[in-house]
Amino acid sequence: MVLMRYPVPWKSSLRLLGLFDVAARFQAYATIAVVALFALGALSLPGLVKAIAILLYVMGSILLADGVLGVMSVIDRTWGRLHYGGRAMAYASGKLVAGSFALMLTIIGLMI
Repeated sequence: MVLMRYPVPWKSSLRLLGLFDVAARFQAYATIAVVALFALGALSLPGLVKAIAILLYVMGSILLADGVLGVMSVIDRTWGRLHYGGRAMAYASGKLVAGSFALMLTIIGLMI
C-alpha cells in the first residue's frame, strides 16, 4: 500500500507515504480549487454543492477503508502517529463513523 517515499534516511519509519495519505492530500487540494472557483464566480451554488458532495465521497471512502484496515489489524495511523491496541480500535471506529456520515452527506448532496 506504499506509493511514494519521503526524502528522509533509509531506516526511518516515516520514509513511506501511504496511498490514503496521498489521496487525502489530493482531496484537500481539490477542495481548495472548488472553493476558489466558486469565489471567482466560475461555479454556481448547485455546482458547488455537487462538487463538495463528490469530494465528501472521496474522503468518506478513504475514512471507511482506513477504518476497516485499522479494525482488522489493530494498528492505526492518525495525524502522523502510530497507535496500537485499544486506542487504535477507538480511532479506527471513529473513522468508520465519520466515513459513514460523509457517505450519507454525499447522498444528500447529490439529491439536491
